[in-house]
Amino acid sequence: MPEDAPQDQHERQQLLQRITAQVTADHSGADVDVVRDALSGAIAEHGFPEQPQKWVDDTAGEISQGRHVVVDRELGIDNELEETQQESEQSIEESR
Repeated sequence: MPEDAPQDQHERQQLLQRITAQVTADHSGADVDVVRDALSGAIAEHGFPEQPQKWVDDTAGEISQGRHVVVDRELGIDNELEETQQESEQSIEESR
């Protein structure tokens, strides 16, 4: 069941940054169609309305090329990426 997206713009930007960081951690370098589906699914799961297709396509393209996407520079992307990387590594270790 989808969550409700935050009402505050800054909180929405933070959540969208976490979503893109998680999709990057899970699908970096994957086929662009796989990344696009994962990104769209994650956005919907968090209660966001459908995002502009060009943004989804461009973001998926960047992630599939192994690049990190910055939604908002003020969000401290380095911290988000580091936390997401650690969470992904921990999840991988737990699944072994």
